[in-house]
Amino acid sequence: MKLPPLFRKGIVDALPVFAGYFAVVFAITAAGMAKDIPLWGQLLSALINFSGTGQTVLVQLYGNAGILSIVLTCLALNMRYLLMALAISQRIAPGTGLAKRCLVAMGITDEIVAVSLLQKQPLAFAYMLGLTTCSLLGWLGGTVFGGLGAHLLPSSAIAPLRLAPYAMFVAIILPAARKDRPVLSCVLLAIVFNLLLHLLPSDIRPSGASCMLLSGIAAAAVGAARSPGSSQEHDGTDSLPEGNRS
Repeated sequence: MKLPPLFRKGIVDALPVFAGYFAVVFAITAAGMAKDIPLWGQLLSALINFSGTGQTVLVQLYGNAGILSIVLTCLALNMRYLLMALAISQRIAPGTGLAKRCLVAMGITDEIVAVSLLQKQPLAFAYMLGLTTCSLLGWLGGTVFGGLGAHLLPSSAIAPLRLAPYAMFVAIILPAARKDRPVLSCVLLAIVFNLLLHLLPSDIRPSGASCMLLSGIAAAAVGAARSPGSSQEHDGTDSLPEGNRS
């Protein structure tokens, strides 16, 4: 059975994300197994949560907080996905129905959004489905192998994998920042804002996740005010064949 071209392209573009997710969740799951979190529970969380932050919170708070506390913490830390959803919604191909948009929304993560926004043409549902499917398989596969291999690898071999999400995200952002000066400006502004927030006194300084969220909002607002036409310049709607708009 031949896969649709856009679906296949989404899978290919997601291969680096697949590899990064596999390594990241492998380490998270191994840490969870060390805290006696059952593999089936971590696999279920990986499927319905699909968030490195959420998985990490589960492992860190397991046994020390109730389910409601864990859910609310994950909700607060993942509020940034609302901003990402707004960005993606402006790039979805015209004519994409509500049900398909909801499926796309279920796959919103930092890396998937970063790869999506690098595309010059409107985001077709088939492309987003391939991108999300491949990434999710890496996430679930890493969870399974992390659980099975938790007792086979020493902790010294698992610990370095925790740096994988940062390295993966930097590798995705840097090419876009090198090609597009407004993107580079936003990245640098976000870094400056984040540093300034961390210099505030501890009694009024937001949490680490809140600092990141506020820095991103401020940098995006400044970038949108300074370069309001950059999204239209890269829209590429007219270059998309009529048959690829669904």
